[in-house]
Amino acid sequence: MESVFTRLPESFFIPLASPNRRHYAALLLVYYRLFAEYRSSAERELVVSRFAEYFAGLDASDKIVDEEEENGAAAEADRTASTAGPEPRVLAGLFLRKLIGYGWMAEEEQLDFSRVITLCLHARPFFEALDATERGASVEYESHIVAVYSSLCGDAAKDNGEHAVLNAHWHTRLLVESLKVLEQNIKSYVQDMFKLDAAIPEILHAHYDVYMHEVVDRAYTRLKTSDNLSRYRPRISRAVNGFLKNEPWMSRTAEKLATIQRETVAASREKVREMLVEIRDELKSIDPILEGIDDKNRRYSRISTERIRARLHADSSLQGKIARIIRALTREPLMTAADELGHRIFRLRHLVRESLYARRNRDVAQSGLARQSADGVEAEIAAAELRLRITHQLNPAKIADFLSRFCPSPGAVKEAEEIVGGVDDFVRLIYAANYAEARDGTFPFSVDWREEEVTVGRFSFRAHRFVRRYPNG
Repeated sequence: MESVFTRLPESFFIPLASPNRRHYAALLLVYYRLFAEYRSSAERELVVSRFAEYFAGLDASDKIVDEEEENGAAAEADRTASTAGPEPRVLAGLFLRKLIGYGWMAEEEQLDFSRVITLCLHARPFFEALDATERGASVEYESHIVAVYSSLCGDAAKDNGEHAVLNAHWHTRLLVESLKVLEQNIKSYVQDMFKLDAAIPEILHAHYDVYMHEVVDRAYTRLKTSDNLSRYRPRISRAVNGFLKNEPWMSRTAEKLATIQRETVAASREKVREMLVEIRDELKSIDPILEGIDDKNRRYSRISTERIRARLHADSSLQGKIARIIRALTREPLMTAADELGHRIFRLRHLVRESLYARRNRDVAQSGLARQSADGVEAEIAAAELRLRITHQLNPAKIADFLSRFCPSPGAVKEAEEIVGGVDDFVRLIYAANYAEARDGTFPFSVDWREEEVTVGRFSFRAHRFVRRYPNG
């Protein structure tokens, strides 16, 4: 596998690891936003001018540290400029030359002999990362879910399915990633609040100024007040299921995708199917992430509230009471401290074994711990129930399949004594009666009880029968 460092210059990360990394990062953002502002590459004079404005706006505390370079002449010129207190424009030209040398930018000469500063292709993702970090990464889940819906549920998906599926798959991953980022962001704030040991004003600032602005206002409020997720997910799932069953559309889309990505039609068809299934499954897996986001937000609010309450009522807690006693003892004699605290503090002359607190042990009769032994039939029933539980045969779906052998059609009736053929059937019979009575009509069978008792082999039980429900009631 090819390493990313084979495409990047060896000195590419030096600016962001140098003592002047804060200045380098700021200048890179200045250039990146200037590059995005103009139709073509920015002229060198304009870049130098913007860099000079940055250096002119620095305070006296923003010190620029000298850096050693391999080029002796350049190093000497740089040191001379730094020690002499260089002008902002001199610093601007110096840092621009360094960034070009490190491989972040390139300088080109045009036909009219003007010089422009261009952005290196390998540096573009890092410029975008710096810009997103400086602005504050916002969770743009709304735009992603709308993009998925527009791609798969619009008319364009019928004729250009290859582009629609690729675009929807990409936005689905970005949607899940955005929600995960929001969850981890709240988690980091929870950890910071848990470790915070500060006064009440600082706690309030961390909660209502920092957390509310960075998390709640930017992402969480929009997540809870928007209905895009709940409204679009069912429609997207229906569209995906329709495409998976549409053989002509799958074949046509696979052929076009094979032409674009230069692979076989069979491989493209499998890739289209995998992307559609992943879109559907990823959208279904969002709910646990949303629950985690809600839980962490509640935890942050609870922790911050407890921190404030602990500061307001410090003396009422056990820790506060002990601290109050210690403060009273260090300030006043015992008699005065007792008057202040409202209770007496006794001085011990000496310590013996009986002076220490010891937990009382309560004797328990061994007869009460003895386990009652079950008879042969009960033990066999318990063993059969455990075996069926281990093999996952004691759930509503499996019990319904079991009864369907005897009542295959709606309205069919079967007596319970006719079902029991052994201990496994008897255990299933118990669960079937329980499901039929307790599942509020969702279980496909009902049970009718009678007064008499019946005996089948070793088993005796109250007579009853099972009736298969009709689909609508």
